[in-house]
Amino acid sequence: MELLLLKNVADVGKKGDVVRVRDGFARNFLMPQDLAIPATRANKQFFAEKRARNVVRKAKEKEAAEKRAKEMKDLTITIEVRAGEGDKLYGSVTAEDLRVALEKQGHGFEKKQIRIKEALKTLGTHQVDLEIYPQVKTRLTVELVRGSDSH
Repeated sequence: MELLLLKNVADVGKKGDVVRVRDGFARNFLMPQDLAIPATRANKQFFAEKRARNVVRKAKEKEAAEKRAKEMKDLTITIEVRAGEGDKLYGSVTAEDLRVALEKQGHGFEKKQIRIKEALKTLGTHQVDLEIYPQVKTRLTVELVRGSDSH
């Protein structure tokens, strides 16, 4: 039986592939679990149109992300922190702290988009990578300054 896969299926094929499988496998496993549909001309055409729409949508999203990356290229964020002797922080500044600071300036990001190698533990200037979209990154400057309530 010829089927159009709706999801990736191990040892059978990837989403969107037209595959030939045994009738029993199709009727008893792939179709009841919504992993595949019959490969009719209408289904193939629908899938091709859906794939074309996805390509256009992803191109628009990437273009918007590249524009946002250019706008944020020179952005510097200043965070007041408590620090002790030797400019060492009490605690550290994490990706979540940076996400909150970015949000206060009107830039909404998810914590996983902030690529920080290790938590920031000293005063001064630090470089942090932001992944706005897959393969679209920008660098953010984070300035950690001594807060008014510390030494």
